[in-house]
Amino acid sequence: MNVTEAISYIEATHKFGTRLGLDSMRLLLNAMDNPQDKLKFIHIAGTNGKGSTSTMIATVLKTAGYNTGLFTSPFLEAFNERIQLNNEPIDDDSLVAATTFVKERIEVLLEQGEPHPTEFEMVTAVGLQYFYEKQVDFVVLEVGMGGRLDATNIIKDPLAVVIMGISNDHTDYLGNTLAEIAYEKAAIIKEGSDVVVYPQDPEALKVILDFAESKNANTVLVNPDDISILSHTTHNQTLKYLGDHLYLDGFELKLLGDHQSLNCLTALEIIALLIRKGYSINSSQIKKALANVVFPGRFEIFRENPVILIDGAHNSNGIQAFVNNMKQYFPNRTINLFFGMLEDKDIEESLSYLVPIASTIHTLTPKSDRAMPADKMAALISTSYGKSVDFYDNMDDAVNSINLTRTNEVNVFVGSLYMIGEARTLIRKNLLSN
Repeated sequence: MNVTEAISYIEATHKFGTRLGLDSMRLLLNAMDNPQDKLKFIHIAGTNGKGSTSTMIATVLKTAGYNTGLFTSPFLEAFNERIQLNNEPIDDDSLVAATTFVKERIEVLLEQGEPHPTEFEMVTAVGLQYFYEKQVDFVVLEVGMGGRLDATNIIKDPLAVVIMGISNDHTDYLGNTLAEIAYEKAAIIKEGSDVVVYPQDPEALKVILDFAESKNANTVLVNPDDISILSHTTHNQTLKYLGDHLYLDGFELKLLGDHQSLNCLTALEIIALLIRKGYSINSSQIKKALANVVFPGRFEIFRENPVILIDGAHNSNGIQAFVNNMKQYFPNRTINLFFGMLEDKDIEESLSYLVPIASTIHTLTPKSDRAMPADKMAALISTSYGKSVDFYDNMDDAVNSINLTRTNEVNVFVGSLYMIGEARTLIRKNLLSN
């Protein structure tokens, strides 16, 4: 098996759909001798901010000298991005070896009449096996969907738990109310867990705190007053953190936006927790990590004149944060918008934030069977807002339509990560050499 065959083997299991529950995952990991029981985890759930916060935590730990695994999804440009060691995607040989190992165990289970694992279960198993083989000190483990029945919730005793901001998402699976969704996500909290909770809607917060109390968990509530933005440019922002257990005055964060300062604050509360547990992490290491942390696809600026940027804001909360960033970093500029979103997201609310800031609008179809077709999205925007909207059948044409002589224009690709990754590849290929 080569790497192309390994990835094809994993992705072919997409046909088994989404199946929430831990029974299949438990069988598979038992057959693998339970690599997850030999690792230490920081487990992260929530609707928005998981990826940024996970990456910041992992980067700090790596910079402090710890061998650090990071498991996240989805990927932007290459499958290997989902499983990282010290901020580097899993190498092809290791991916093939871990996939082969998992595949052999699955074949035995199938012979015993057990159901085939889903794609996400397989990717999780491959990641856990790889991290075990590499003997990592920490795994920063991002939940796939929900929490209670997510494949990652097979872990027994996380070193720390993070609950990021919760909003209405995946309602077909997680529930129709914020309280129901919050319960599903809070259920990654185990008996006696140390939990850091991002600022929440009161309805969600009550559910989280009640669940944490039922598990005798130790809870830290993230206080937005503990961080302030001293200054910002289009390259970084300078922050000040005044937590109870850690003090950082005037440090730089490469990720942009008010929401990223809160994500950073959440990451710092986890780092402070680990320091209290006896792990060696100092202020200079934290500052170095945050000044250099990279998370592609989140308000990522490729070019200044004209501005070309992408943002994987894929639900209404993310879109709102993106719009706030645009008003902060590019006030009174002409916005040339390229947009695509999955049909099961809160599209109309997202458009209510997005359309008013755009001068010109183009729609695209993300590469997902859940995508809203570009022509349908264009018609919706045109009907609802009376704006002229065109659509592109392929990303190459969209990227090549950008006029590099219009130096005052801000060209933005925003929406589904399935679209943003494709845009990122072609922007770097077609435009950055000009």
